[in-house]
This record gives sequence, structure tokens and C-alpha cells, in this order.
Amino acid sequence: MDRNVGPQIDDRVSFQIADVYLPEPSEVLAHLTPEVEANGVVVEFSDSGSSPRAYAVVRLTTEQSVLLPVSALRVVS
Repeated sequence: MDRNVGPQIDDRVSFQIADVYLPEPSEVLAHLTPEVEANGVVVEFSDSGSSPRAYAVVRLTTEQSVLLPVSALRVVS
């Protein structure tokens, strides 16, 4: 698989909470516990107008997912 195409579904990724679009970053922080890192698993992608796969839904925990731009993701090896 060519890893230069960006994150794929089931990739583990890391990101800054400030890059989260939905829910609000402050809401994300309110639900995190000290042992949760700012990383998760890509579960799906969303388009933005004519830009395919512009956003990713990333699962942080079994109870919380966030939406953020794919450009803000870093694939964790």
C-alpha cells in the first residue's frame, strides 16, 4: 500500500485537539481523562463540496469520535 496517499480507514493517527471541528474542542477536553492521548483511529471520511475526503471521523474512545480536517492528521506507525 502506498502510504503517500494520506490516512486510510483503520489507520491510527495523532492530531492536536485545537484542529477538531466537531464537537467543539472544549467539549472534547471535558470528556477526556488523563490517560487518553490525542490520537485515535480513522473510521470514515467526509467530502467538502468538490474536495473528496477533506475531513475524517476519528474515534478517540469507544464513546467519543471527532471530526477534523485530514490535513491535520499524522499517521502513527
